[in-house]
Amino acid sequence: MATLVLSTVGTLVGGPLGGALGALIGRTIDQTVLFRPKDREGPRLTDLAVQSSQYGSAVARVHGRVRIAGTVIWATDLKERRIREGGGKGRPGTTRYSYSVSFAVALSSRPIAGVGRIWAEGNLLRGQDGVFTSETGFRLHHGHGDQPCDPLIAAAEGMDMCPAYRGLAYAVFEDMALEEFGNRIPSLTFEVLADEGEVALGPLVAEIAGSESPPAGGLGVTGWSLAAASRREALEAISTGFPLALRDAGGDVQPAWRELPDDAAVLIPRSALLPASAEASGLFHHQRLAPVPEALALRYYEPERDYQAGLRRSGTSASGHARQVDVPAVMEAGMAQNRVERLAGLARDGLERIELRLAMIDPAMLPGRAVEIEGVAGSWRVRRWHWSAEGTDVELVSQRRGLAVVPVSSDPGRSINAPDDPIGTTRLALFDLPSPLDRPMAHSHIALGVAGASGGWRGAHVYAVEADGSLGEALDFLRIGATMGMVLSPLGTGTPLLRDDLNTLTVQLVRDAPFALVNADDDALSRGANMAMVGAELIQFARVQALGDWQFRLSGLWRGRAGTEDEIAGHASGEVFVMVNEALGLVDPDRIGAGPGFRAAAQGRGDDAPVLADLPRHGRAVRPLSPVHGRVEQGASGEVTIRWTRRSRAGFAWRDELDVPIGEDIEAYRVTVLVDGVVRADHDVAELALTLDTVTMATLREGAPTVIEAAVSQRGGLGLSPPLRLFLPL
Repeated sequence: MATLVLSTVGTLVGGPLGGALGALIGRTIDQTVLFRPKDREGPRLTDLAVQSSQYGSAVARVHGRVRIAGTVIWATDLKERRIREGGGKGRPGTTRYSYSVSFAVALSSRPIAGVGRIWAEGNLLRGQDGVFTSETGFRLHHGHGDQPCDPLIAAAEGMDMCPAYRGLAYAVFEDMALEEFGNRIPSLTFEVLADEGEVALGPLVAEIAGSESPPAGGLGVTGWSLAAASRREALEAISTGFPLALRDAGGDVQPAWRELPDDAAVLIPRSALLPASAEASGLFHHQRLAPVPEALALRYYEPERDYQAGLRRSGTSASGHARQVDVPAVMEAGMAQNRVERLAGLARDGLERIELRLAMIDPAMLPGRAVEIEGVAGSWRVRRWHWSAEGTDVELVSQRRGLAVVPVSSDPGRSINAPDDPIGTTRLALFDLPSPLDRPMAHSHIALGVAGASGGWRGAHVYAVEADGSLGEALDFLRIGATMGMVLSPLGTGTPLLRDDLNTLTVQLVRDAPFALVNADDDALSRGANMAMVGAELIQFARVQALGDWQFRLSGLWRGRAGTEDEIAGHASGEVFVMVNEALGLVDPDRIGAGPGFRAAAQGRGDDAPVLADLPRHGRAVRPLSPVHGRVEQGASGEVTIRWTRRSRAGFAWRDELDVPIGEDIEAYRVTVLVDGVVRADHDVAELALTLDTVTMATLREGAPTVIEAAVSQRGGLGLSPPLRLFLPL
């Protein structure tokens, strides 16, 4: 005597069922024997978890197209690089350290065709074009049985200690720069392309179950990663979303999909039915259960949202809660919605039960088989049977025959995916910035701005260019693109004394940046908001109007900021526009050199050759500010007195409202007198005035000149200020 109970999935067990059964060997799925429930949770969406390096952890078998976090199987120690910056001229130097590492990541325990995109800490590290956004070497081993040892691992460990990892697909990263990842190995996820096209689940189930005949029906998914430690767990994971019935077929396990019609249903003739007992009123006991409304939620991987977890629902429940099913498969949104509808339909199986006794023993009626009863409507599935001398007691449950495939279209939803655009070329701009407000500087203040027109641009290295045109030492690596572009219409002449509401500035940015330019009120402007370099003039703007095609019109201008009023005139179309913010890099003054100009080059990962930029002259930050409030007074005897008011790089704020500090080593001025544009005399004074006597003025007026002009500049330790120009009476 034996009792066999159907389970959803199981393993093969066998043995004689009794002498009366003769040579019949029953092989079935038995939950009470080898499939006794363990203390474990069901399948979970874990493929996008943080990559691990745990010893002995199972490596998934990847089928189709999935995104997974691999397992680190080998790594070197961090390689340290020491970079000395600054120092000299009485200033302390800075030592900066950067690190790199080489490591290998296991991806699949079966061969794969290739790897698509790679993400590091959730950001795109490699796009579809195969170009990495960070510096690293990369090799992929596809996991075939004849793959050789990796040369890097062999060199580090020795050929005798280096496995070839045959049958295991893995990736090797060589000297990956870790600076942007906090000097540690980043958590990587890979788009693994194991097979072409859709994954047919029938052959996969047959392979796992050891069956020679795959289940009929073309069920399939985009991808599946089986991380199970046993065949049982693998079948359980599949059966969670695609319920299985495993049957005996001549000593072989025959898997079948529960949702598809069974062409081999066994007919139970009416003549084979026996009364269940002497007290039974009929040939069988038929019980109907009241359905309990239940909502079902299906979680899966959504390929249209970079393989993030998606959620599809079916039905409602009185409690408001839904039973959640995790199917660790990659499916499109429409297929996932169809799948949850099918699972909800299958959940209504078993609401009717029939218990009967048969005067027959049919080896085809093992648990899991579909049967029909002569004269009874519907399709039934054998749940259990019990053989005894009185007959064969069979328990049947109702099942739905061949759920209809209803085409369902479903929106996968919107997500913020890492842009997979080409890296593109780099744009570079150099700017001679003035001193920061109230912070006099003793060296040039040169800013670097880089940007890329493509969404895949990920920064660029900037180098100083030597006199012979070769690249010198690296100045910086700028990862964040500056908000920069080109001036489309020249900016008109204005004044630094009032807000310029007459002129507007139209710019086109290098790339789309809808929130890079925003409005600002006067309070925000007074605190330094919306500062931008236009050519050599530093401006601020209050209002922004988007024109489309990455173009913007700026108005409410504050002109000639930080002493750049001498650059207000002379603007032209095509000038470089760049926002002054933290995205800019600053050149170490020790790397500028003694020449009047400066040249730099930038190169990103998408640039075939370095991009050059020149700064013909620099040093505005060390030059004093031009004097203001010039006055010309003519005396009764014909002498002319020129007066002015000094400004200071240390006194922009004018906090005491009385006077400003000198901001220079000494207070000195140079007054250059020009007659019709020709220099006639230079006067060096230490006061805020210069008097030209009657004889001097008469000499200047000889020959009936057209213009007599005085240019007043403040003298600093490192240069002259821009001149204040005054016209003298003829």
